[in-house]
Amino acid sequence: MNKFFYVAVLSATVATSAFAKSDRSDEVADPVKYHYGMNLDVERVISVTDTSDKAGVVPVTMVYEDSQGNVKSIEFSQVGRFGSGG
Repeated sequence: MNKFFYVAVLSATVATSAFAKSDRSDEVADPVKYHYGMNLDVERVISVTDTSDKAGVVPVTMVYEDSQGNVKSIEFSQVGRFGSGG
């Protein structure tokens, strides 16, 4: 998996509560579906779908700002945290 994407997703999922939802997330068109090897330019994470009440593999949308200031979103799968003890 792309190392940069892994770090961005890990940071976003571990510290979801640290990222405040911004009004800029309303500016985004439909999310692009992530595929293996996709290059991402993530300068700042704006929001990530909360999976704390989900179990199993669920779709997650991450809204982010790239290094040019453009707001974009990407969709990927993640294991929900409900019932995982954390």
